[in-house]
This record gives sequence, C-alpha cells and structure tokens, in this order.
Amino acid sequence: MIEYFRANAWAARSHIAKVRQSWSWESVERQEELLALSRAATHPGFASLDKVRRCQILTNRANVLNTVGRSIDAIAGWDAALQIIPGFAITRGNRGYGLKTLAGMLVDDRERAIFALHAYDGLRSTMADDAIYDSPDPTDAIAFFASKASELANAVNIDAARAMQRLDEGSVGRSNCERTYRKWCLQNQLFLSPLNDLGAFVAAATDDWMLPPIIEAFGDRPDGHLPPPILGVFNQLKQEYVSKRFTLFEGVSSTAVHFSDRGVSLTDTLDYPLYSLASERVRMAFRIAYSLLDKVAFVVDHYWKLAKVPDRISFKSVWMVEGKSRLLSQFEARENLPLRGLFWLSKELFDDDFQMTTAADARDLHTIRNALEHTYLRVSEGWAKPFTITAKNYQGLGIEVGSDDLEAKALRLMKLARSALFHLSFAIGVEERSKQRACPD
Repeated sequence: MIEYFRANAWAARSHIAKVRQSWSWESVERQEELLALSRAATHPGFASLDKVRRCQILTNRANVLNTVGRSIDAIAGWDAALQIIPGFAITRGNRGYGLKTLAGMLVDDRERAIFALHAYDGLRSTMADDAIYDSPDPTDAIAFFASKASELANAVNIDAARAMQRLDEGSVGRSNCERTYRKWCLQNQLFLSPLNDLGAFVAAATDDWMLPPIIEAFGDRPDGHLPPPILGVFNQLKQEYVSKRFTLFEGVSSTAVHFSDRGVSLTDTLDYPLYSLASERVRMAFRIAYSLLDKVAFVVDHYWKLAKVPDRISFKSVWMVEGKSRLLSQFEARENLPLRGLFWLSKELFDDDFQMTTAADARDLHTIRNALEHTYLRVSEGWAKPFTITAKNYQGLGIEVGSDDLEAKALRLMKLARSALFHLSFAIGVEERSKQRACPD
C-alpha cells in the first residue's frame, strides 16, 4: 500500500512537471513511479490486497509503460488486471487505447486491422452493462474512451475486420510434443507474432515477425547489391530467441531422467541440490535471453550510427555518453515512441555502472546472471525450499536459488527479450517511414 501511494505521489509530481506533454526521454518522476508500482505488484502482500486495489496497481503500471513506449509490456499488465476483475472499466479502456497505439506501429494490413478491431471493442466495452468503475463519476473517462472508439470506427471498417480476423484458424503442430510446446508458447505469449499479445489464439502460433523494409542510398556500402547486413543480424537474434525458448520449455516441462544424466556420479551435499540436463537447459535459456538484450544494443549502435566501442556495448550503456549517466544527444527529444520504449525497457535491468532501475527484481536478475557466468549458482529443488538455507550467499562461493524461482526468472527474461525484438523492429519502422516521407521517390 505504501508503494502504491508513493507511486501516486510521483505521478502527481510528473503531472506538475508536465512530463507527459514532453518528448524528453529521461524522467525521474516516471522512473520512480514505475519502480514503486513494480515493488507494489511483486510484494508478498500484494495478493492480500482487495481486488480493486490490485487492479489499480497493475493498470497504473501498464499505463506508464504505454506512455513511455513499452506497448507490448503494457498489454501484459492490463491483461493481468483483467484476470482479477474482468469488468474493470479503466483497464478495459486503457488497454483499448494501447492497442490503438500499437496498431499504428504495425506494417501488415491484416494485423493492423485486427488490432484496431480489438482496440475498438475494448474502448466500447467501457460502456457495457458489466463495466465496473472505481470512481463515483466516470463521465470524463467514458467520454474519452467513446471518442477514441469513434475515431477507430471512422478509420477502419469494423465489420469487415471482424469477419476476416479468423484467429482460431491455423495449426499448433503435428505431434503431441509439438502441440504441447506451441500451446505453452501461446499461453505465455512467447511467439514472435503480435497476435499472441491479443491472446492464446491458434493464428498466433508462428514466429513470422520481420524487420520492416530498409532503405539505403546507392554507395552506402561497397557490397550494395546484397541485402543490408542488419537483416542477417536480426535473423540470428530471432533464431537464438526461438531456440532458447524451446530449451526453456524442455527445462521446465521435463519429468523424466535424461539418458545423458545416467551414470553421472556426484557427491551428496545433503542440501537438496538440483543437477540435471533439464536444470541446465533453464540455466542456458536464462543466459541466452539476457545476452540477447546486449545484442539488441549492438543493433541499436549500428543502425543509429552511435559509433560505440563494440566490446563495451550493453543494453544499459548503449544509450548513454561513454562513462557517464547522461543520455546521448542523438536520443534527446527524438520523436520515436518505440525507440524510447526500448530505452525504458533497458531500465528493467540493473548494472554496476548504471544502477537506477524500474524493476523490483532487477538486482536479482543481475546477480543470478553474474553467478551463472562467473561464479557459482546453486539451484535447489523447488519442493525443498522450506528445508534449505534461505540466505542468498552460499558460503562465499556464489548464490543459491530455488528451481521454481529460476524458472520464473528465465521466463521473465524470455519475455523481456521478446519485447526488445518487437520494439527494436517498431523503432526501425518509424525511422524508415520517416526516410520514405523525406524521399518519396
């Protein structure tokens, strides 16, 4: 509750400073508001709050995420709130408005029409009989949502979009194993298809997301007859993501001893450790998902011509002046919403040089990664948590984490990596459309 009201105080300061009307990328007010809402949502006492308060916390966080440009992540927040109270009107309306924003970033006409349709339905649902408002006078909110719904109705043929969406058509695989895997991906919204953000629809069971067309001037590269190299880099990022997504699935769903684990002699340390190929797969997925974010930073450096030192590029530092906590001039007030969203996504992480974060678990993710890469991460059986050492430090050699906790954090990182790939593509799309407007021929 304290974190919720602390977030409200920062939101008031943001309103006073007119942050929302500014294209300034940095904002202490927004950063502190997001951090407070993250702490509230992940606090052990969150589940004991009344349903309305929980919806308010999740909705407020999603609203800020959408404002800074993290539209993909905002949808997940609104969906979580609607799982608690399906009729919560403010969440319905803000989700609809967020889908409207996201529709404008999509290149594919069919996907854009489908998102506009779902945005329209969400906005209109705020006026339905089952809509539940948390304020005594929702007149202004209803009027706002109604006006946005009218804008969509004037821009899109709603009936035609509803007839052509066909989200339940498609395939989730041939074998039982493949179907189980693809349904798991759909439920966790891990497919590289924006339709997956609308729900676990069969039509979203594909990784068809691509970079937008890239425009290059003649003479930009000596091998100008070949496609831009950034396309190959993005292909590799996609392949790493989908491969490690499957690796994570194998790790979390394994119920049998793998033959590679048979005959492996290990000392019994009497503290319920977990050693198995399945556990190693979860570790690998965690490491690759984290490293993908740094590789996204490498693409940002290349595309926006930042001229960073390659060995020093990280997802946290690529935005900043070398060795300083100051945003690069190339980004200040740049009107590219998804690129700003990618910058704010980097604030989910913790770094020894750039410690400010917007996520309550950022330091934990950083500590686990360091242990996986450089020291020792002891993974204990999830069921044995009440019987194991609760201290994070494991006798000075590394840290300890439960298997269920590691799986949850690996899944969270996979979702962050997915979001980063989407926002990177959206941001490049904004730049390429700007090029087209500047040189229509």
